Amino acid sequence: MHGTKLQSVSRLLLSLGRNPRYIWRYLQHLPCWRRFPIDLELPWMSYGVIDFLSETLRPHHTLFEFGSGGSSLFFARRVKWVVSVEHDAAWHRMVAAAANQRGITNLDCQFHPIDPAKPETFSSLSYFQALSAGEFDIVVVDGFCDYENASNGTLRQIAFDRAVTHVRPGGLIIVDDIWMFPEVVARFAPARVRIFASPGPCRYGVTSTAVFQC
Repeated sequence: MHGTKLQSVSRLLLSLGRNPRYIWRYLQHLPCWRRFPIDLELPWMSYGVIDFLSETLRPHHTLFEFGSGGSSLFFARRVKWVVSVEHDAAWHRMVAAAANQRGITNLDCQFHPIDPAKPETFSSLSYFQALSAGEFDIVVVDGFCDYENASNGTLRQIAFDRAVTHVRPGGLIIVDDIWMFPEVVARFAPARVRIFASPGPCRYGVTSTAVFQC
C-alpha cells in the first residue's frame, strides 16, 4: 500500500493487533527466511482472503487466474481445474516446473506475453482472450501490474471487465491489491463486496484483496 515507511509499519502493527491469529504465520513467512509463495504453495495475497478461499473452494469448482505463482498450486490442490495465464516467460516455466515436480495435473499454465510499453494494445492481447474459453466458478484478477505506472493498472481493469462476463452466476471474482482500484469496488453494491486487508505471506506490510459476489 502507498504511504511512508512509518505509515506502513503503523498499518502492520494495527492489523496484527486486530488479528493476532496472523502473528505466528507472519513471522514464519517473512521474506528474510528466503521462502516464497511458490515454495509455500500460497497466494501472495492477504491472510484474510487465503483463509476465506480455503473455506470456500470446492473440488467441483473451475478457476481462471490472471497471473500465476504459489496461488496456482494452492488453487489446483483445492478445485477441479485451473487455467492460469502468465506474461513472464521465465516465471511461467518456473510455475509449470513446480506443478510438474509436485505431480499437479489439473493446472493449465499458459504463457501470453505483454509489452508494457504499448498500453494501446492491451485490450486485444491473447492474455485476456484466453478467458473466452467458457465460464468459471472463480476468476482471479492478479498478475502483472506496474505500480509506478498508472496506465498499466488498466491491465487489471481490463481483466476485471472480462471476468464479469465469464464468471458463472453466483461465482466469485477475486481482485488482489484492491487498494489500487477503488473504481472497481464502486461498480458493485457494497453488500456484494468483501475486502480482506491484512498481512500476507512473504511480505513486510499489509495488503488488501477483494472478493466480488456475482
